[in-house]
Formats: sequence, C-alpha cells, structure tokens
Amino acid sequence: MVFGKLVSGSEKNEQTRQVADIRSRVLKEECGLKIEAEPEAFCMYALAYEGDTPVATGEITFDGESYRIQEVAVLPEFRRKKYGDFIVRLLIDKAMLSGAQTIEADVLQGTEVLFQEVGFAEAGAWYEKEGRQWQPMQLQAGNIHKCCNCGQ
Repeated sequence: MVFGKLVSGSEKNEQTRQVADIRSRVLKEECGLKIEAEPEAFCMYALAYEGDTPVATGEITFDGESYRIQEVAVLPEFRRKKYGDFIVRLLIDKAMLSGAQTIEADVLQGTEVLFQEVGFAEAGAWYEKEGRQWQPMQLQAGNIHKCCNCGQ
C-alpha cells in the first residue's frame, strides 16, 4: 500500500529522520547539491511510503508572500512509479488548503515533465546553480491537473 504524510520540519522524530535520509541519499550524494539534509524548522515536508518503507520526499516553504515547492527526491529503486507526482500533489494540496493562488518551483533539468503534468508552466529562463540546470516554473490554482497520468 502507498500512503503519504505531511511532516513539520520543526519536529524531531522518526519521520524527520526519514526525510533527512532520503534528502541525503538523493540530493546530496546522487545530485551533489549543497543542501542541508536535516529538515528545516520553517518547512513542511511530504513523505511517501511503499508499505513501511519511506521512498520519497519534498518540501514546501511559505515566505509570507509565496509558496515554493523544492527538493523533491525519490530513492532510485522506487523511481518511475509516480512517487514524485504523489509528493508534488501532496505539497500542492497543503498550499491550496492554506490559501495559495500560485505556487512556484525551481525544477532540476530532467524533472520538468513531472511538474508540467501536474499543471506547472515555465516562469522564466533556465539558469545554472551548483553545476546543474534549473527551470523556474509556476502553478496557478485554476490550472491544476486533477488526475495523475499513471496509466492505471
């Protein structure tokens, strides 16, 4: 069974440890990004499970003006199973329930289709950061694609 949880970065518990583990394995070790693996207190995280196994995470921030989804990470052995889509949708739901009209994301090259399938559109030119290419994207509340394209 697949299920997800929302986890506050201000909590220090088993779920935040699982978030940190996935972030470290995927974002730091695999992608080489200079991020803090430990969850940040001001962020909300989505965590997806396959059975009892944590397989994916992502974060959403709110700076008082805008919501931003970032650092979506799926463990390599669980990719191509729509866990990234699941995480992004959990984070969108959280933002929309909190009153968001627009959600922003800076998307790592190679993952932009995931965000487009949910309804995100390009919102600026590609740029380079930490040796990687990133695409600014934005989702308007009325443009959310309600169903995943999972073929099931």
